Amino acid sequence: MKKRAWKQAAALGMAAMMAMGLTACSGSGSTSTTAAASKAADTTAAAGAEQTTAAGNAAGSGENVTLRFAIWGASQQEVSKQLADAFHEKYPNITVEVEFTPQNTGEYWTKLESSCTGGSAPDVFWMNGVHADTYIEGGMMLPLTDMVKNSSVIDIEKDYPSTLSNLYIRDGEVYAIPKDFDTIALWYNKKIFDDAGVAYPSDDWTWDDMVEAARKLTDKEKGIYGITSEFGGQQYYYPTISANGGYILADDYKSSGYDDPNTMKGVQCWVDLIEEGLSPTLEQLTDTSSSTLFESGRLAMIWAGSWNTATYMKNEQLNTIVDVAELPSFNGQKGNCINGLGIGVYTNTKHPEEAKLFVEWLGSKEGQEIQGKSGTVISARYDCQELFTAAYPQLNLQAYLKQVDVAMLYPCCKVTNEMLTIEGDYLKQAYTGQMSVEDACRAIAAEVNPLLEKAYK
Repeated sequence: MKKRAWKQAAALGMAAMMAMGLTACSGSGSTSTTAAASKAADTTAAAGAEQTTAAGNAAGSGENVTLRFAIWGASQQEVSKQLADAFHEKYPNITVEVEFTPQNTGEYWTKLESSCTGGSAPDVFWMNGVHADTYIEGGMMLPLTDMVKNSSVIDIEKDYPSTLSNLYIRDGEVYAIPKDFDTIALWYNKKIFDDAGVAYPSDDWTWDDMVEAARKLTDKEKGIYGITSEFGGQQYYYPTISANGGYILADDYKSSGYDDPNTMKGVQCWVDLIEEGLSPTLEQLTDTSSSTLFESGRLAMIWAGSWNTATYMKNEQLNTIVDVAELPSFNGQKGNCINGLGIGVYTNTKHPEEAKLFVEWLGSKEGQEIQGKSGTVISARYDCQELFTAAYPQLNLQAYLKQVDVAMLYPCCKVTNEMLTIEGDYLKQAYTGQMSVEDACRAIAAEVNPLLEKAYK
């Protein structure tokens, strides 16, 4: 099997459930490795391997310590502060300051790299699979292996899906604790459906069902579109590539699947929506995003990540007229894309024991329950995942969990940033009609495959 897929579905402990930085939650802005790596690599062994987990000593030392905690999720600022406060209440000598930086323009990663290079990085920070190799191989993340081995509140093998954990394990060393994961579902505006006399989406919809509904729902005079074909991998063409049997990375990482005919089908269906006028053009969506259209009542359906839930439900004009369904199928096959975040410690933190204690607690059931009950993300721990669906019982949020077993893992490798840049350069030309999808995908493969061959030779 060439397609890299989520392989831990059966272990999730619920019927059709389970669970890839990005973002989207994945946060896939590019990061240069050279400067940061040369600055930090020399300190990795001394700062990491000889330090042991000493939660009791850290908490009981009596020293007043302030930790800086870097995040990028705007919708998670509030719960991150709740976590910081709860941890401080448990360990009064440790104060955690949450530092939010947006990542949609790459600002989070630019700032983090700069601070790592300059020796002033936050003590604890969010990490994703896209950037893991950069920061681990660059010596910027403290090994947490001893903490994990000695922990009484987390078990890296039993508490989290191995695919999430393995994103941050290199040569037996653990560099981050899984925080959350996300998948994609179909949101819809019930009022627009009712006004047009169209039946609501169901979990067994096909792609053709969705397209036919979009035709009936699109009303250019009212400024309403049935669906949008916004440019993006995790929320849009990765799930349809998955459902069509395509793939991005081969199992051995030495080649890509961009030139696979099934991959091309998974991209072509989105270009077709634009060409038929059921979606705004890429240029229009650059000016006004799909989420903006959906929240303003001008979009009937949107493919959205689980991280969008809290934002949509805070919109008082929207939250009573929406619901969620599973992504539609192709020829009887469903697909999705999954990503996840982890939390790591800066190699040169001045407070390694306190920082590790905070990360350990964030990964514990106590910490993940606080996160899960907020309804912002799906917690990584098996025993906390359904808290996300319970946060908004009026919504069919099980749609996010039921397709986990068919989801494509967000493509992460040693050359992810270069690969995604090439992917974006060519696919945007396909979306705007400058190239055919077939030519664009073949061009991507021609440039990406040599990078993979060199990185994994």
